[in-house]
Amino acid sequence: MGPDGLMLLLSLIACREMPEEDIMELAKRVQIPGYEQARDLFPEAIAEGVVEPSIGKGYYLQGEIQTLLRWAMTEGASPNEAA
Repeated sequence: MGPDGLMLLLSLIACREMPEEDIMELAKRVQIPGYEQARDLFPEAIAEGVVEPSIGKGYYLQGEIQTLLRWAMTEGASPNEAA
């Protein structure tokens, strides 16, 4: 996490030591606030019309993540249950 974690991720990309998709998912999980807690809840939330991703599947803005986490709490589901 933090600047050193980001630098490590960038070095993995540069050295092509991991598949790009794995590196991108890892980067989102450790660098994007709330993503780790919300990531597995997005399919249900999208299906129920709670959020509509602006960027695309798998890439969510902070407002969308926060909306989803608030929804999960009001629905009685813990965001960590899906992780």
